[in-house]
Amino acid sequence: MPYSFANQLPDPNYQIGQSGGSLSEGFAGPGFASIKLTNDQKMMVNRTNSQRLLARSVAAQKWKIGITYHPMTRAEFEPVYSFLLRQNGPLTPFFVSLPQYRVPQNASWSTIVTKTFDLSGTQTPVHANDIKTAVTYAAGSRAVKLNIGKHTSAPGAHSAWAYNDSATDPNTPKPGDMVTFENHTKAYLVTHVERHGDYQLASDQPTTAQLKIGVSPALSQSIDAGKIATFSKPKIKVVMPQPLGDYALNTDNLYSFNLKLEEYL
Repeated sequence: MPYSFANQLPDPNYQIGQSGGSLSEGFAGPGFASIKLTNDQKMMVNRTNSQRLLARSVAAQKWKIGITYHPMTRAEFEPVYSFLLRQNGPLTPFFVSLPQYRVPQNASWSTIVTKTFDLSGTQTPVHANDIKTAVTYAAGSRAVKLNIGKHTSAPGAHSAWAYNDSATDPNTPKPGDMVTFENHTKAYLVTHVERHGDYQLASDQPTTAQLKIGVSPALSQSIDAGKIATFSKPKIKVVMPQPLGDYALNTDNLYSFNLKLEEYL
């Protein structure tokens, strides 16, 4: 059966078959021993003679990712190494899923963003694809308002969804969660979450069926209204900045390997 080549780094949750595609009966990649995430954002800082501070951003931001693997058997090592060989260094971008951002911190929010519509019409869950940008946002924006719809008993229909606005820990995302947007290659971290009863500006107050999230870095490009926001299993589009390097094989026939990646924009 024809299928496309896998474009995500294999890990325990993502398998690749021997023919190069993502297959449930394929070979899972190993877990990571450690991850280093670097916020690569160039700033220019100067002080005048009176010690006034002058600071400005001089370049766009990107994430840099360092992955260290535990010593691996050949069966664990080869799916990763062969996948990376096919990417041909910085010439072919691919996706990576970081385990610390795979599941949102808030259990109730995680349940919401992983639900799918029950075609029988007997349930009314929020659908993950119903969390969408409320308006168009220009590049440079640092906050995004989201509409959150809910399926009614009629397939494809929607009604308003209301979180528990008075709760100390409502079913919302939390600062530190990762989010990506439809048709947008950048990955962002949530810096704050505004609700209908807990907001910054009265002129931009979220409704009871909306959330407003702060994002870092600022939007690298504009986002149209109605674009899906993904909080569950977000993926970062990356490249290897250099051609694939070396690995080490010890006397126990275990492979040692590290990987350096940079966000692809």
